[in-house]
Amino acid sequence: MVRKLALAILLTTVAGIASATVATPDRSCTIHWFLGIIPYEVCKNPDPPKTVAAPEIDATSAVAGLTLMIGTLAVLRGRRGKIAKA
Repeated sequence: MVRKLALAILLTTVAGIASATVATPDRSCTIHWFLGIIPYEVCKNPDPPKTVAAPEIDATSAVAGLTLMIGTLAVLRGRRGKIAKA
């Protein structure tokens, strides 16, 4: 159970780093604390864009994400307990 929790925290951290954006001067950001120990940042844009472009995923990113997902599933599946025969 501890390993699954550690893996979930690790994957959440990696996802947060991957979605990081560059700060611009017209954007205001504040830091909030989840349960008083985990900081997270909330940013507000003064004027949101009118249209939103869909992100493009190149082949390298797609393969990396797929590899990470398959590896995670393999680790979780390999950690299952074996059923004892009576």
